[in-house]
Amino acid sequence: MRLLLDEMISPRIARELREIGHDVQAVKKDRPDLVGRSDRELVRLMAAEGRVIVTNDIAAFQAIHAQLMGAGGEHHGMVFTFDATMPRSKRSISQWVTTLGELIESYNDGDALRNQVHHLP
Repeated sequence: MRLLLDEMISPRIARELREIGHDVQAVKKDRPDLVGRSDRELVRLMAAEGRVIVTNDIAAFQAIHAQLMGAGGEHHGMVFTFDATMPRSKRSISQWVTTLGELIESYNDGDALRNQVHHLP
């Protein structure tokens, strides 16, 4: 499974996941071409690249998911995180790396989350 971390998520998490062999990019550091793009465009581009989007912007991406599914569209997958359980702070980076690493390893098929939404604890 290939991931893209949305702009609000630390690029350090992507770097640490890459160091242990996972294909993870962060918008902020690795993909300047994506900075400032609309959420809908981000979903479209990541579908073409075969990347699952990891985001904390649940309301916007849930709406995009619902619209796409209602219209017969597709996306490559969305993973939603919550500040209450996965705070976006330096102290929680190891939690992010462990949790996302386990998620990646639990899905052997790169298409496992196609058109799906997954909520992290």
